[in-house]
Amino acid sequence: MNARGIAFDMLKDIFLHKTYSNLLLRKGLNKAKAQDKGLITQIVYGTLQNYRLCRYQWMDCVKKLPSDEVCIVLDMSVYQLLYMDKLPAYAIINDAVDITKKQIHVKMAKLVNAVLHAVERRGKREVTGKQEEILAIKTSHPTWLVQMWKAQYGWDVTQNICEADMETKPNAARVNTWKITRDALMELDASFQKGYLSEDAVLYDTSLAATPWYEQGLLSIQDEASQLIARIVDPQRGEQILDVCSAPGTKADHMAELMQNEGCIVCGDIHAHRVELIKEGAERLGITILKPQVMDATELKEVEGMLFDRVLCDVPCSGYGVLARKSDIKVHMQSTDMDTLIPVQRAILAKSAHHVKKQGILVYSTCTLNKKENEKQIQLFLKEHPNFKCLEERTIFPFEAHTDGFYMAKLQRIS
Repeated sequence: MNARGIAFDMLKDIFLHKTYSNLLLRKGLNKAKAQDKGLITQIVYGTLQNYRLCRYQWMDCVKKLPSDEVCIVLDMSVYQLLYMDKLPAYAIINDAVDITKKQIHVKMAKLVNAVLHAVERRGKREVTGKQEEILAIKTSHPTWLVQMWKAQYGWDVTQNICEADMETKPNAARVNTWKITRDALMELDASFQKGYLSEDAVLYDTSLAATPWYEQGLLSIQDEASQLIARIVDPQRGEQILDVCSAPGTKADHMAELMQNEGCIVCGDIHAHRVELIKEGAERLGITILKPQVMDATELKEVEGMLFDRVLCDVPCSGYGVLARKSDIKVHMQSTDMDTLIPVQRAILAKSAHHVKKQGILVYSTCTLNKKENEKQIQLFLKEHPNFKCLEERTIFPFEAHTDGFYMAKLQRIS
């Protein structure tokens, strides 16, 4: 199977079976020829990132929408025709027709051929419509999400978020400051650059996992905005910490590093296999103060009666802050997704509050941009828990420093 055939199979799994693109690519590229891997990756990620814009470019060429599989062939082929450089149109169209004949139905090949030739002749179609609809199509976001962001953050911020979601973000890593300073690491390897946002961050271009610095536990892969969560928790040496939604353990590891591996961090996840990821990460870094265990964050039976100096609730969320890295979310998201998440977030925060010592700290964080999951959750919590006060609240937008979008609130138990 050639590169476009492999890309089609991957996109079909992502669009129709909701398979995660990063896992699928990692597995699927092993079967591809070395010279095809770059093209496959470009087609898959490019089509995902621009799925609405690609479909807009050909939809007026058909009387009614064809099958899902034919739509995918047209989407990926239009992406190559209009948005990739130096690819011969005849090869793109011939491969699309061939994929349709062999993997969908021979009768649909004529339609695919006609639509793609029409798109090639016309070139890029101008996007028209209402303001929100134009932005949604150009940046391939659901229109309802653009409208929600506009209502919550205003038009300028919404436009900036959408455009930032189309960027390729820099690769960021967190320096294990328990073992080495950022400056010392940069002296060892001049290819690293200081991050924009986090004092623990370096930026890199190579494969980090293959470096001796990664193997020696001097670095962990983590977005800069995500690195600020441990900093806002501000754990101190010797303290008792609870991390209720910890897997894969990235933030727990960061807190342990800031504590110089002194104290205790109880960290859990509801799934046993994800608890194993916490253990593996800590072992690579040489961290010994993590106490990973299977734990339901809405109940916390495993820590019944225990109080902690600081508690972190990095809760499950809709993920609207990480769309640049996870285009799959844009493809599959529904406006009703948050309806099931919000009660879970509320339950986790309320249950965690019972385990904070007097004068202790409770941090709530998400990787989403949605006031219903962020600010409004904190407002309701403070109304129902007058024994807590808000010390700090921050939203990091993805356009500010080329990072993911995050929200964090630092609360203190006052009585």
